[in-house]
Amino acid sequence: MLRFYIPFLVLAIALGACTNTDSSAQKAAESNKGTESAQNAPTAAEATQYPSLPFDTLKAIWEQCDYIDYVFFYESFSVNQSQKPDIQAALQHISSEVPVIDPSCNRPVARIFYQVKGENRLEADLYFDSKCVFFLFYNKGQKAYANKMTPSGLKFFQNIYGASQQMKQSGN
Repeated sequence: MLRFYIPFLVLAIALGACTNTDSSAQKAAESNKGTESAQNAPTAAEATQYPSLPFDTLKAIWEQCDYIDYVFFYESFSVNQSQKPDIQAALQHISSEVPVIDPSCNRPVARIFYQVKGENRLEADLYFDSKCVFFLFYNKGQKAYANKMTPSGLKFFQNIYGASQQMKQSGN
């Protein structure tokens, strides 16, 4: 049981430290240096930035969520999770860092539904391609928060897409 609280504590501390959006934007820009040159980087006027998902919201989902459903828009499958350890591992895919969203990031690949006893408590669009890797969360049907994806999240979704490609190639 303790192993579930330690990652949550680390996540809580990390999210609590993200009160200065300027430093988050700076970190986001620095982490993207390897994938895009300074010439092609969007200017502040062109880019969009949302605040981080509030810690209280993430904490409530951590404690109460009993089902996550990933509905992929351009694939012939969906993924769901209903075991508490899997759900909490999935929540650890949400980085405390806030992305600077390039205007070309306009096509989410999936919608994620975080449910408690059959009721959607949180929804997010998943952006996952070579340039756009983040979660865009909704509040009352409106885009409200955004967070980068952690390396473990990147690996998780790469594995999902890898398995999908293998199934397509084998004809299943």
